[in-house]
Amino acid sequence: MGKAILIGLFAIVVLIGGVLILSCDPITKKCFGARVLGDAVLSEHLSPSDYKRELESGKYKLIDVRKEDEYKAGHIKNANQKDYYKTEEFSEYLDSLDKNGKYLIYCRSGKRSSMALELMKQKGFKNVSDLAGGLKAWEAEKYPIEK
Repeated sequence: MGKAILIGLFAIVVLIGGVLILSCDPITKKCFGARVLGDAVLSEHLSPSDYKRELESGKYKLIDVRKEDEYKAGHIKNANQKDYYKTEEFSEYLDSLDKNGKYLIYCRSGKRSSMALELMKQKGFKNVSDLAGGLKAWEAEKYPIEK
């Protein structure tokens, strides 16, 4: 009886694993809310350590979506500041960018950058991720900021 239960559990694990592997959509490049980049799966909301690693790869343009005074108080090095709340100006800025480019965005806590991420996806951007927890999470990890 115990052996049959183990075999049954093993079969369930194999079945679930197969479903997870097959659930990645090669057209949208999504696997359970994550995007496939090359051979890797990259979440749209990156932890500070993953965000830092991607930023250091040099393949991404960095956008700070906070207000100008927040940016001046401290920001991640080489970030371009574009205020998400200046709706028309922000939308025009996005329209000027290459939709196939690679972008990392952030704000103070992750709320504005999550909204900016959704807007960018609606506008057809293919490769954009935000910093989960925003600059607060970045600073909590003792990663550098500039003033």
